This record gives sequence, C-alpha cells and structure tokens, in this order.
Amino acid sequence: MSLLMVPTSVHRYLKLPQFVEETVPGTTPNSAAMIDASVINSIRSTYANATEMYRKLGSRKMFKYIKMGEDLTWTMSFSPVDTTLMKYGTENGNALGTLTGTIDKHLTFANSRYTNTWGSNGPLKEQFFLRKGSKCDSITVTTTSRGMIVVDMDMISLDVVINQATDGGLTTPVWVVSPTTLTPWSNLAGGCGTKLTIDGRNYPFKTASFTVNNNLDALDVDGCDNIVWLEAGAKETTFTAEILAQKDNEIEIDMDAGAGVAASLVLNTTGSKQATFTNLFINNKTEDEDAGATGAMTYTISGTADDVTVN
Repeated sequence: MSLLMVPTSVHRYLKLPQFVEETVPGTTPNSAAMIDASVINSIRSTYANATEMYRKLGSRKMFKYIKMGEDLTWTMSFSPVDTTLMKYGTENGNALGTLTGTIDKHLTFANSRYTNTWGSNGPLKEQFFLRKGSKCDSITVTTTSRGMIVVDMDMISLDVVINQATDGGLTTPVWVVSPTTLTPWSNLAGGCGTKLTIDGRNYPFKTASFTVNNNLDALDVDGCDNIVWLEAGAKETTFTAEILAQKDNEIEIDMDAGAGVAASLVLNTTGSKQATFTNLFINNKTEDEDAGATGAMTYTISGTADDVTVN
C-alpha cells in the first residue's frame, strides 16, 4: 500500500511560529515585521461550529443542520527566553484599549509547512496558517525545582486563515528567518533559594505558579460568522506554591492579619525578570504531618492578588 498524500510532520515546518500586533483587529498590517515566537513547543487548536440541529414535529429524522458561527480557540506552551510574549497575557492596557505589548492588542500568529491539494500530483507548496485577531484569555507561569519555567497561554482568535497564497496572502511581510538560539529559562535562571519573596521574606520552594484570567468577552454580532472583537474583562490573579517548612510562623501571621502583602517571583536574574504581585492575599495553607514521613516538611499556600505584572 502507498499513501496518496505525503505525510505531515510538525518537524517539517518552514516558518516557525511568529507574530505581530494588529492595528485593526483581525487584519494583519501591511509590511508587518514579524516577532520571533520560535520557542513555542506545543500548540493545540480547537475549532468548533456553533450549530442548530433543527427538527420537524412528528419526524424522527433531523431536518436541517444549520451553522451559526465559529469558535476558534487554541493553547500554546513554551519555556521563555524573554518576557515579550507572556506580557500579552499579564500586562494591563490603557483606557483607550491601544497600549502596545499588553492585553489591549490583537495579534496575528503565523507559521507554514509544505502541503498540497487533495489528489494533486504536483509539487508541494508552502501553506500558511494565520491565526488572526488573537488574544490571551488565560496565562499560567510555572517554575519547579529540577524543571523548566513553563508558560501556558489559552488563546482566542477572531479568524484562522489557511492558504497557499504567496506569503499567506499578506502584503510584503518581513518574516523571521533566523529563529532564536537563546537558551530557554530553567529553574536555575532565577537564583537559589531567593526567587520567592513574600512580605519582605525569602521562601525556598519546590514549585510555584501564578495564573492570570483575563475573562475575555468574545463579542459576537448578529449576522457575523466569526466573533468581531475580544474585550478583556475583570482580571483575576491567583498564586500557589509548595514551600519548604522552616522554623517560623510568618505565613500564619500574614493570614491572621487578613491583609494583602507585597510579593515577587524572580523568573530570570539576568535583567531581573520577575513577576510582581500587588496585595497578595494568602487564603489557604495546607500542611501534612506524618510520623512515617521520610523527608523534610513542606506546605502549600494559595491566594489571590489585586494585580500582577511581569517586569
């Protein structure tokens, strides 16, 4: 048996993931200077139709299957080499909704690979995948001992374009031709035992993570197939960490006070890249004590913050 079509592999991409800010949501700018996003190592896409299964009274069969719109969501995961991409999920915009490098901006993400039309015996052509009008609905940043710093971003797009047109149908884009060779950040990038600071004290930890939920409102309009705008709603910031238990009770004192405290999590000591929390409220502390335990004690804390920024 021989395959009619050449198999596709994610290891055969031509243009690695890259992106650019949009001025008009869902429209890639002309002569766009694409920004490298080649550190992305995982993407999962979900395309779902909003439909109506219409039936007639008295008939067991479905009468009509009617499409009423599309929902285009996807998730990407990567270990960062800088804070550029993650800031589109963590940073606040301005009152006009126009601040560059923040949640205000819709983005076009692009990559390409070889493909062909079904049944064609002609040469393979470069096919582009353009996720237009994209914004970050939720972002989680995690760092663990003996592990990489991992960023997971849940995205929503206004439109996804797949075609074999020259440059994907874009007007004179400037593609990234030399993807980054920088080393993605690991747990060692942030220093030893001093990465997490809560209320002015350093806490050695096993794992720590924070999540920003932007609560995007995907605005659909009567008569439109796709959504037309992504508007950020209330920003919700949560934090959790597994901390080595030491001979103090300061976390309990902070919890008893019931007040927010300053906190920060270093992501990379070079350039001092860190997440800074405003008014972190520690809402929960869990500590297991077992006579048969063979290791040092740890406890888990979790809480919410007024805000977080990646500096």
